[in-house]
Order: sequence, then C-alpha cells, then structure tokens
Amino acid sequence: MIGQCLCGSVQFEAHIAPEKITVCHCSMCRKWGGGPSLTLELTDHLKVIGEKSIAKYASSEWAARYFCKQCGTNLYYKLNERDYYSLNAELFDLPEQAKIDLEIYTDHKPAYYPFLSSAPQMTEQDVIDLFSSEN
Repeated sequence: MIGQCLCGSVQFEAHIAPEKITVCHCSMCRKWGGGPSLTLELTDHLKVIGEKSIAKYASSEWAARYFCKQCGTNLYYKLNERDYYSLNAELFDLPEQAKIDLEIYTDHKPAYYPFLSSAPQMTEQDVIDLFSSEN
C-alpha cells in the first residue's frame, strides 16, 4: 500500500492491513494530532521516499514521533528497539471496509468525545503489559 504526507514530500510503501485501524487515546497522541490518533500498525520494514523531509521528536525513552518538515503532517510513531510503527492512517487511501480494530489507552479518553466503536479496548496498563511481554 502506498501513502504520502499532505505535500507529497514523504511517501511510504508498506505491507499493512488497511482495513484495521487502531485508535490511541493517550494524552501525547491527542496533543500531537489534536484528537485521538488513528493508525495502521506495521511490524515489518517501512519503505520511505523523501527521508530528508522527515523530522524526529523523541517523545519518550522507548519511542519517537516523526513528521514532515515541509507540511507538518504527523507521519508515524515508532518504537526505538524494534520495527514497530503506528502509521497515520490518513496517509493512505483507506478501503471502504476499513474499521476501528482496537482502541488503546481507553482509560485516558476524555469524556468530551464519544466513540461508538465495538472494537476491543485496552487500558494503559494493558498496553504496557503487552509490550513488556514481547521483549
């Protein structure tokens, strides 16, 4: 699947499941994008065109957030120690059957935006436990 930022300076080619969207309600994702983060998960190699246009922000000890230097588009969140990317879902032309597959940090979701998703939900501790067990 091919995707790109708003201005086209950064393009991606990734083998992902475009119909499975993950929603993150953590405060960092909400500050980064102005609302919950809608992502496609990738645990494989990410082919990038226009790497010189990508800036990195080390948002924690274990991960960083990447964005386009030209247009400011949020591109992805990546774990430092392994190939695990949360790619901005809107970089891609999503199929009509795309749906929310998982919500994370649901214990951080503010009350002012309701979600009607019936997808599985994970709290902050659930996410920490999951990634801790994968080491």
